[in-house]
Amino acid sequence: MQVTSYSIKEFKQCPFCGRIWMSIGTFPENHYAVQCLCGATGPKEKSRAKAVRAWNLRDQHLFWNPFRLSIRFPDNSNTVDFKGRLESFDLATILQMLTSKEKTGILQLSKGHFKSAICLKNGNILAASDSNGLRLGQILLNSGMISHYRLKETLKKAKETGKMFGEVLLSMNYIDENTLRDVIQQQVQEAVLELFFWKEGRFEYRDCLIEFDERGMKEINTLEIIMESARRMDEWNELKQRKESAAPSPASPVPFRLKSPEKSP
Repeated sequence: MQVTSYSIKEFKQCPFCGRIWMSIGTFPENHYAVQCLCGATGPKEKSRAKAVRAWNLRDQHLFWNPFRLSIRFPDNSNTVDFKGRLESFDLATILQMLTSKEKTGILQLSKGHFKSAICLKNGNILAASDSNGLRLGQILLNSGMISHYRLKETLKKAKETGKMFGEVLLSMNYIDENTLRDVIQQQVQEAVLELFFWKEGRFEYRDCLIEFDERGMKEINTLEIIMESARRMDEWNELKQRKESAAPSPASPVPFRLKSPEKSP
């Protein structure tokens, strides 16, 4: 992957950590995406110009974080407090260590060109970046909480006003604050649970200061997430074993025998 730096004026600040200096990464199949030092990555597009535009719109439609997080790193933000490989420390072990110390900061994970980040506050999970998971609007649509028409209307107004998706939903009285919090929690939880299936990759953790709007977000107990991940992995392994046992076994090969030579008359 190649990285190219661009001028500050071309980008809106990172909605995850507040930085305004970004880079553009080149990914397989000639795709590009804006990247921030904290690990936040914008949508992958087929041109640099489209990648910049997608990033600048991303803070308006930041579905995993409808209300802004205010994250500030200390002066020595380039230092990593804890890092390693997922082959040596799985995600459950990492989160248990951070939870026991009641850490507040960002845990970044990477696997190839895939990146994700988990935001912790006092050892509990507060937010998670996930470009591949279900978006907030899609969750509301799938659960029947919002119609296609209202979803399009909300997205359009968010784009026109520059407000966050969740803020527009509330201002239009399409959902209430309790519903929004519950859906955000579901989205963050699913984003984190997906990461437990990563068996290889790298991780880095940095301490930082975090403030957030409690109307739209609430802390998720990390130990409960770890227990839920163990349950899901057990179900996955059980399902995998059932499929393997149900698969027809290959036909046994016919043993090869040498033909006895015919006796000469």
